[in-house]
Amino acid sequence: MRVRQFSYLLTTGAICLLLGACGSDDGQEQKPKKATDMVPCTVTVLDIRQGDDIRGYNHSYFVRYRVHVPGRPDYEGSREPVLNSIQVAQIVAVSKNYPCQVSRSDPDQVQINWDQPLTASPSPTPKSPR
Repeated sequence: MRVRQFSYLLTTGAICLLLGACGSDDGQEQKPKKATDMVPCTVTVLDIRQGDDIRGYNHSYFVRYRVHVPGRPDYEGSREPVLNSIQVAQIVAVSKNYPCQVSRSDPDQVQINWDQPLTASPSPTPKSPR
């Protein structure tokens, strides 16, 4: 019996380690430097559209959402995460609301837990009079 050697796998793995170029992170879900900087929040999906990027069997989706942090005014954001078909079906058919964590120092840095849809909508924070 002859054994095939897969030396190219070792080379590919070494390049990935050196360059940090492999993996499925789209750069938008980076964790902040301090865990204490994170505040619990809720996102409500306002719009979802399929994007052009495909990773494995999963597509990227352009998602526009509203972020609700208790005691602060709501604000909108968007990103293009790679989601699987179950996550997309949950967003479309089950719930538009998801738990998240947002950075106090950078409100654009939102980590959304797409695997835990919420059943209730968040109560909007009243806008402060201007």
